[in-house]
This record gives sequence, structure tokens and C-alpha cells, in this order.
Amino acid sequence: MPNDWYDRFPLVVIRRSSGTARVPAHLDAGVFTVHAFHSTRRDASLLARQVRAALLAACAERFRSPTEPGNPGLSHAQEVTGPLYSPGDSQIAHPDVHRFVASYMVYTHR
Repeated sequence: MPNDWYDRFPLVVIRRSSGTARVPAHLDAGVFTVHAFHSTRRDASLLARQVRAALLAACAERFRSPTEPGNPGLSHAQEVTGPLYSPGDSQIAHPDVHRFVASYMVYTHR
């Protein structure tokens, strides 16, 4: 999280939380956890659903970075959990902070 996270709404933080390289030279499967933060619960929910739609669309289009041609392209994603409302923890518990969390299994190919 950036130090000034509260001033950056809407904020999306995505982190790889687990996964394996099925065939290290060609296929990778990773679980990515998405945290969507906003100042209202409704806006945080919408942001989380927009992230999900963008990820699924990028996979359907088999997105590959044009500026980093050596990186793998996206091939498929499936929702593992969420988006689910998560009111926060001791570090972000604040009445004006709303968070939705989701996890996705993302498959990449070379």
C-alpha cells in the first residue's frame, strides 16, 4: 500500500498470492488477490466489478504487453472468490474506507 493511500481513491491493489508454473517455459497459473478501495461501499463495489470485467476482457483478448514483448500473455482467468465486502483490518479500519476483495486464477502463456 502506498503511504498516502487514503488520498488516492479510487485505489486498486493487486498482488499475486500463490500459483505454480505448470510448464515454466510456457504456462503459468497464478492466484491474484484484488483489493478495491473507495470512499463509499457502493463505489468500492462498482470498482471491484469493473476490475473483474477488465481482467476477463483482457484474458478473452489474450492481452500481451506491447512494451514488454518477452512477458507472457494472458490466456484465461476464473474467479476464485468475490468480490466480497471487507470492512478493513486494524491498519485500514476507518469509517470512510470501503474495500471489496476478490481472487482470480490467471493463466498466462508465452
